[in-house]
Amino acid sequence: MRSYITRRILTLPVVMLVVSFIVFSIIALAPGDPLETLYAESGLASQEDIRNLRAYYHLDDPLPVRYLTWLGRLLLKGDFGKSRMFAVPVTDLLLERVPNTLVLSVSALLLGLLLSIPIGIYSAVRQYSVMDYVATVLAFLGRSMPGFWFALMMIMFFSIYLDWLPVTGVQTMGANLTGWPMFKDRFLHALLPVVTMGILQVSGWVRYTRSSFLEVLNEDYLRTARAKGLSERVVIFKHAFRNALIPIVTILALDIPGLFGGAMVFETIFSWPGVGRLMYDAIMNKDFNLALCALVMISFLTIAASLLGDIFYAVVDPRIEYK
Repeated sequence: MRSYITRRILTLPVVMLVVSFIVFSIIALAPGDPLETLYAESGLASQEDIRNLRAYYHLDDPLPVRYLTWLGRLLLKGDFGKSRMFAVPVTDLLLERVPNTLVLSVSALLLGLLLSIPIGIYSAVRQYSVMDYVATVLAFLGRSMPGFWFALMMIMFFSIYLDWLPVTGVQTMGANLTGWPMFKDRFLHALLPVVTMGILQVSGWVRYTRSSFLEVLNEDYLRTARAKGLSERVVIFKHAFRNALIPIVTILALDIPGLFGGAMVFETIFSWPGVGRLMYDAIMNKDFNLALCALVMISFLTIAASLLGDIFYAVVDPRIEYK
């Protein structure tokens, strides 16, 4: 396992280079021209000025040459460039927004796990009970609902009708809070988007948890454990739980990247200042340099999440061998 993880870590730079080239190509081939948008449409420059600027920024060079120029500036100088929309270095914007995205995605992940695993276990142990039917129906409803529609319904119910929770941002604008009031204010702002994302994850993970435990509960070694007089709680949580987690880890390894990628939708709906919202604003305003770096950042987070999934396999079941 250790050698496998070492090889995966050593191949990460190659994977990141390939991903960065793909992302760079997608952004470069996207329709629209930032110079035309910035100068021609506003009437601040002539076509001759635009051609000179294109030559200055090497925008007419072949795609591989432009990528190598961008990559060399990044590796040698650590320069991601400047944002046209905000007129500040892209690095400053990303460092400011990444913690917000991690708070939203990781909190939604933890909430989803804390709810889905107990509900899935109970549904499997009490198969065909009322709770099992209720959890199954709610899980199917959750999987069938579009995420953006569910987010809008949560806003309409909890923020507009009940007026319990704030709708947008990470804190109250203009409020100079410190200590506990600041924590409470930030918690209330994060509660609605985190719960919305977490519930959508629960709807899928409950079904996988239930199916995984139903397969394990019929194994011979659990019958032997019961025959030895062990309590049902010990049988479930000591012997069945760890083996049932293996398929669940597989699903988590596939869904965690989706949390980072899907964060753009929820960050936009809730006006949450994260990397996803930043990338959306950059694309809509044709700030290609900012959009490129934000997309590369999300891709790297996805690659890291995939690596963590492989590590979790060994933690859950040391019998798994990697070759």
